[in-house]
Amino acid sequence: MTTWLAGQGTGMQSRRLIDDIAPDPDLLWLWARACRIDPARLTRLSLAFRYPNRAHVWTLDRSKAPVCLACFDEDRARGHDSYLRSAWRLAEHLVCPAHQQMLHDRCPACSAQLRVSFQFRSGVLRPFCSRCGSLLASRGGEPEHTPDAGFAAGVLDPQRQVERILKVNDDHRLRLAHAIRTLWAPLDRVDAARPTLALWFDQPGWHCPFEARAAVSTDAPFQNLPLRWRALTLIILGDLFGAMLEFEPEMPETARWLFSRAVPVHLRRWG
Repeated sequence: MTTWLAGQGTGMQSRRLIDDIAPDPDLLWLWARACRIDPARLTRLSLAFRYPNRAHVWTLDRSKAPVCLACFDEDRARGHDSYLRSAWRLAEHLVCPAHQQMLHDRCPACSAQLRVSFQFRSGVLRPFCSRCGSLLASRGGEPEHTPDAGFAAGVLDPQRQVERILKVNDDHRLRLAHAIRTLWAPLDRVDAARPTLALWFDQPGWHCPFEARAAVSTDAPFQNLPLRWRALTLIILGDLFGAMLEFEPEMPETARWLFSRAVPVHLRRWG
């Protein structure tokens, strides 16, 4: 679409300009002119406009964003097109507040990393898995494994607290990121292939999942954790630092002991 609007590629420097976090103003103007709508209307759809105080490193790439199947069901019940919600791009958004259900980052039918494609059915857009082609719905269609309601409820409160932290407090946000990296940092024993949070489990032999190891060495640790590991991380943080996730310079005793067992994280020191 963009190539056609720009005249078969002329005037477009790079496809990287197509960015729904902070889109290029010239690209928005091009779309608005072609669709005959106000450019400000498109600007209001960007994530940078909707979450102006939010650090972009806490926003997921579109290909990694999970979805709420109950929201898709609601779209169908209302006779509307199904669509991806902007809040699903937020790294800490793991439970749908409206339906009290865990989001899905894997297809319920084929278990592959979820990529959503939309197809017309009975005059409206419906969501499908782009790999196996199954309809993404929590009722009817392919059967799904229903997440534990208690687990989702336990994640929702720390999720809200992280949202609060990311909106208003830069220092608190840095402490939060440091705490997450430290939880996933290797234990201080050279032969231990386990992250620090394995001590919270207290289960000998539990090793760090391969897909979670990158969280230690990045400024955006949540972006590199699958949904279930992000959810578990929030539950552990809530247990260590309380319901309000108050990261004071003087850590609680349990957190201090746990963090003392971690290999030092050099990106940013605590305090």
